[in-house]
Amino acid sequence: MNKPIIFIALTLLLSCSNNQTGNFSVSIERSHSYIEGFMESHKVPGMQIAVSHKGSLVWSQSFGYSNLEQSTPVHPETKFRIASVSKSVSAVLTARLYQNRIVDIDQAVNDKLACFQHIPESFTVRQLFCHAAGIRHYLPKDTSGINFHHSIQTGLNILKDDSLLFAPGHKFHYSSYGYNIAAAYIEKQTNLKFEKLLKDSLFVPLNMNNSIADHPYQIIPNRTSGYELNTKGEIINAHFFDNRYKIPSGGILSCAEDLTKICNELQYGTYLNNNSQQLLFTPYKYSGENESDTGFGWVVTKDEHGNRLYGHLGGITGGCSAIMLYPDLELSVIWLGNLDADWSAEPTITIANFFIDEIQRK
Repeated sequence: MNKPIIFIALTLLLSCSNNQTGNFSVSIERSHSYIEGFMESHKVPGMQIAVSHKGSLVWSQSFGYSNLEQSTPVHPETKFRIASVSKSVSAVLTARLYQNRIVDIDQAVNDKLACFQHIPESFTVRQLFCHAAGIRHYLPKDTSGINFHHSIQTGLNILKDDSLLFAPGHKFHYSSYGYNIAAAYIEKQTNLKFEKLLKDSLFVPLNMNNSIADHPYQIIPNRTSGYELNTKGEIINAHFFDNRYKIPSGGILSCAEDLTKICNELQYGTYLNNNSQQLLFTPYKYSGENESDTGFGWVVTKDEHGNRLYGHLGGITGGCSAIMLYPDLELSVIWLGNLDADWSAEPTITIANFFIDEIQRK
């Protein structure tokens, strides 16, 4: 297993695909050097990076391997598990459905879903997407039968005996399950599978040709293999995991260039009107907390320099991800990797700062 890692370090600049435009040679050179060291020290088999500025893709590059056993290099069309960045993608779709009056995000959800009708307090799609509904997150006991939930609807059975953690709207509690509940409600309201809505109402209109729901048994061209580290710090194949029950919260496959299309559309396109964009990027006001950095599927914050920053991070079996949009700088940075890890913020912010430095010098 050590041999592929050595090859990654030695051939990093040779076994990669590069799409580069604009005048960011300094940032790209600094990023190259940083990524080479980061991949080796963190044992990342393969990754993608994409950077967009003022609506144009200024750098897109693929590094390392999508499959170590076959020595298959990552390329721009390689599909990665984007983990919880799926939440931001699902939020963009849901904002569009709300804009078109297809889904009411402020209508009570639980009385439309049989397994939640025992809960007396009403909660809404808005609260679910803002982690304000009182729904719990994962528990160790959930994983015992997780691979037997083959759809969003059947996955709700994990929660069928639960009560709420607090009154809806009162405070923040991160919950991937909340997104699955919201998607189940949307499926009921539209009579369409959520993955079909993603495809027909988001991926196709935005030409996101390498984005798709993660089905474990389907033959999906260019899907990367997933990896994890064992207790000895050695790279091993990630264990099997069926993500179909959580497509909206962590079950989407995509590539870095596709995700820049979302960022560019949010800044320059017409997919969402101003009110819908405000929905995404306005912090939710919890009744029991004074401040919030939680928008509708997006974290809403500022970077160390005071620039507005919208984004999300993700970590999942066989993958890690980050999407970061800096509207004041007209900059977006996407990082995707095929190793289960929780450090995706570090490389993404570091690379973003390389480009921010160069933008501010111009």
